[in-house]
Amino acid sequence: MSETSSAQRRALLIVDHGTRNAEANMRLAAFAEQVASARPEWRVTHAHMELAQPDMPTAIDALVAEGAVEIHIHLHFLSAGYHVRETIPELVEAARARHTQIDIRVFAPIGEDPRLVDIVIDQIDRTDY
Repeated sequence: MSETSSAQRRALLIVDHGTRNAEANMRLAAFAEQVASARPEWRVTHAHMELAQPDMPTAIDALVAEGAVEIHIHLHFLSAGYHVRETIPELVEAARARHTQIDIRVFAPIGEDPRLVDIVIDQIDRTDY
């Protein structure tokens, strides 16, 4: 991308744990594409904490290189385990030190969203046994 549009100066980085299973990792990439379709004015990408690429520092650096000035980090985790409590804050602080002009924001893990209860109930109600 030679020139970043002003709209794509805002970025969303969706981060999950990562796995050795390539198909599972591709699901996060597909999810990021769905989010990007819903938010075409944003640059949306994904990263994994471990076991797969891209990793979080690489993805952040790529977004900055593409012209992002604001990066929102969505934690695709169900709970605030070790990575959410320890690793991610450390990686974000390191990224902020590398990119002092960039606004990097981290949001709570998706598992803390009370709407997940409705999703679980909806899935149970729609399931045929």
